[in-house]
Amino acid sequence: MIKTFLVVLSPDSNLTPSMLAERASQMGGIDYKETCYGLLVEGEEEKVRAALEDMRALDPKKVFYKQRGYRIGDERICRAKRGGGPRPGYHMLSSEREVLKNVSKALEGEAEEKIPPERPKAKLDVERLRRVIEEEGGED
Repeated sequence: MIKTFLVVLSPDSNLTPSMLAERASQMGGIDYKETCYGLLVEGEEEKVRAALEDMRALDPKKVFYKQRGYRIGDERICRAKRGGGPRPGYHMLSSEREVLKNVSKALEGEAEEKIPPERPKAKLDVERLRRVIEEEGGED
């Protein structure tokens, strides 16, 4: 069965879409199209999955992929056929791509360093609570 996947590079990756395209061309048996954010990869599911894992091995924490609903060259989303403008889903992909920087950092373990340790919870003293209520609430 033919499957189409979208390969997206994290913006902080050292790889370029051209590097991914070169790797895809070496794999053979799949179709691909270079985009500004990565690649569109299409072919028999087994070959595509092997190619995706091979590309991901180049930078495991900064190469992501997901299945795409349309095949490469599908006229229903072709900008030339629709009269220009962004493709359906482009704005969502753009916002998802920005989040990938944080996902990459979390996968590398950098996010753990920035989380402050949780303070131990202390019980509230009853007398202190009464004083706060009296000072704030006045005489009700």
